[in-house]
Amino acid sequence: MGIYSKALYELIQSIAYSLDDCRVGTCETNSNTTHAICSYLREGADHYNGWDFHIYSGVAVGQTREVYDFDATNTTIIVAPAFANSLTTNSQFELHKMFKWNQYKDAVNRSIEMGKKQYTLEKIDETVDLETDVYEYSIPSGFKYITGIWLEDVTNALKYYQGGWIDPNHYSVIPGSLLKFHDDTFGIGASENGLHLRIMGYSTQAGLTNDADTCEIPPEFIIEQAKALLLDTMVGKESQADRAQTKADKIQKRMSIPLPPGAKMVYEG
Repeated sequence: MGIYSKALYELIQSIAYSLDDCRVGTCETNSNTTHAICSYLREGADHYNGWDFHIYSGVAVGQTREVYDFDATNTTIIVAPAFANSLTTNSQFELHKMFKWNQYKDAVNRSIEMGKKQYTLEKIDETVDLETDVYEYSIPSGFKYITGIWLEDVTNALKYYQGGWIDPNHYSVIPGSLLKFHDDTFGIGASENGLHLRIMGYSTQAGLTNDADTCEIPPEFIIEQAKALLLDTMVGKESQADRAQTKADKIQKRMSIPLPPGAKMVYEG
């Protein structure tokens, strides 16, 4: 795990809180597929009508509905259509009025696309085994750059010592697909058969789909960039969008991670 690790639901709630557009709570006893009871909701009748109601943890996680009615007397959110599962006391929810949950998720993922080139993630893979007289191997998925390869020690399984480092001049990366060893300088004979490779390098952050999916890009960049994208869609919010974009740009300039000499690119983008 990297220095930073924030779940999608944490990022969305941080963005929404900064816009004063988030209420969270936990469903209570007697909640069901259409009624979410929560005694912490103290606003007046119909206050939450039309808001987005999303379950971010527990039973019905990932499901979003529109609030049809708010019964203030019984502190009950009524949604339509019904949830696929009956809500229970471990169903945690968030409420949004200004933007829908899917809009927040889209802004997070667009921000990831804007930041992932500057902020790469360390990656290690030990799944490739050498085979006698085989010099081309599929590169494990997820690598953007390869920075070094080590050969497993002959007598110590899954141990990789400095002496096992493979000179980068002994192999090439065919972008997007193959790791090719040079048979004239790096022989793969019977003594190497079955030995693992430790491939080290960098990957990039993938987009987030589920509430618990995590992002390792600095969260302050994601939050400010997502705010800028969202506010830019609203009339009268231009100055707020510009301030958020300025903050995001400053953070992004500090995010760049220099690659070590000799890093080999696996794919563009």
